Amino acid sequence: MSLPQKHFNNTYELIKKVGKKKVAKWLLEEGYYPEQYVLPPCFHIKSFKLKKHPYFKVKSKKDGGKEFKPSISEFITVSFPKSQLTDRTFGIIYPRLYHDIVFYIMSEWDFVLSHIFNDNNKVYSYSFPIPLTKKSEGELGSLRAGRMIYEYIEMAENDLVAEAHKFKYIVKTDIKNFYPSIYTHSLAWALHGKKAARNDIGEFKLLGSKLDKLFQNSNDRCTNGIPIGSAISDLISEMLLSSIDREFSNILIKSKIKFLSVRFKDDYIFLCNSKNDADFIIKTLQSQMRLYNLSLTEGKTEFKELPEGLFRPWISEYQKYSLKFKSSISYKRFETTLLAVLKIDERFPDTGVVDKFLSELVSKKYNLKLSLKTKDALKVFSLLFLLKERRSKAFPQILAIIELLLERFKNEKELIENIRNSLIEKFKNIIKNDSDYQYDILWIFYLLKSSGISKLKISSKTKCPLLLSVKSNSQKFFNTEKEIILYKKIKSAGKNKKLVKHLAVFPREEKL
Repeated sequence: MSLPQKHFNNTYELIKKVGKKKVAKWLLEEGYYPEQYVLPPCFHIKSFKLKKHPYFKVKSKKDGGKEFKPSISEFITVSFPKSQLTDRTFGIIYPRLYHDIVFYIMSEWDFVLSHIFNDNNKVYSYSFPIPLTKKSEGELGSLRAGRMIYEYIEMAENDLVAEAHKFKYIVKTDIKNFYPSIYTHSLAWALHGKKAARNDIGEFKLLGSKLDKLFQNSNDRCTNGIPIGSAISDLISEMLLSSIDREFSNILIKSKIKFLSVRFKDDYIFLCNSKNDADFIIKTLQSQMRLYNLSLTEGKTEFKELPEGLFRPWISEYQKYSLKFKSSISYKRFETTLLAVLKIDERFPDTGVVDKFLSELVSKKYNLKLSLKTKDALKVFSLLFLLKERRSKAFPQILAIIELLLERFKNEKELIENIRNSLIEKFKNIIKNDSDYQYDILWIFYLLKSSGISKLKISSKTKCPLLLSVKSNSQKFFNTEKEIILYKKIKSAGKNKKLVKHLAVFPREEKL
């Protein structure tokens, strides 16, 4: 048995030991919002419980047949730029609809698990979204984003490397525009087959039919796309791709091709023994994707001779400058490493080198490792802000470092005043274009409020419910249910959770 298959089987055994109530509680409380780097800590579930009955039931019509009429809503969205031309947009689902998606999945949880972890599936997923640990069987882990990082590392840098000696080539590919391209009808196809799904039209006996309708209505009745970000979307994507993976596996097994296949969300990696096998693998996967209205990203498929392709080249480049084992970092060392990071990022764009560098500025106990004189602190602040232009996703981590700087030098009035003024000036500049800089505004405004820096007023023209919530320090969205509380008030300075702890990137989590 290969290491990926063992990991896959271990995941199944661990999740079977967790009670449905615990899974539902985690999906509602920890999985509702996108991962921690998307929204500030105030967007935190204070109360969201699984009810005994769904909000929206399948009912019998007086004249025969069934009806299922969930509310029609739209996602609340927040975006940050992936590049100069593209954004990554995250969606937040109307809580009644989210609740019922969880409710109906939990009502058939054993079926869902047997579908995802089917014995005939030879594509081994490393992206099951619910955090599990061997240390506490029957319980769920505390991390979400952090666990996903470690799952990817386990797949890419450990298990595949150990198995690679059995093969000659590595092939990598991914699905084009995956979450926005998911056809909601395909959820029923994946879970039950197209024939059964079609026979269930208008009846809603099948789980897939209910999920299809709930996701449609959460997106203003659109049949294309599910929101990026929530754990339930990640779980749904595993349900969909498990079906594709299983059908793909059956074809390859019949063809008697020797291969090893792993997947992390919508990214696939294959190990095989010839170029002909690689071509057959990609063409077969593409044909299976088409059956579900999906396609592979054109021009992004990589084919390399092993061991090339097993390792991320930026990792070996960065190792020479790594600050991981430094307990104290001087300004000069910070500056030198930062310059190296910029060069590595230029050679290997859209990788994790910036995130890696930022994480190494903080100890496991969330303390700032930088050993700075007062005169250097402002330079660090300035360079960190410039680094944000290289990687927008890293902005929360940058602000987390700045928050620690503010704490470290709280008695240096002139320095603190300079940093405060710079933050306020930056905020005033971007608030003029709140639709273009929504992500930046949310995070910087949160830091301004949580640090007690300023009571800035936001233009009344803004329509963003998330920004209005931070402005009023109260929930200004999805207020239909009093028992569902989706916002945590920002406390006075020094009493809020540190951003480094909220981001859940720095601490370690036990691997499966």
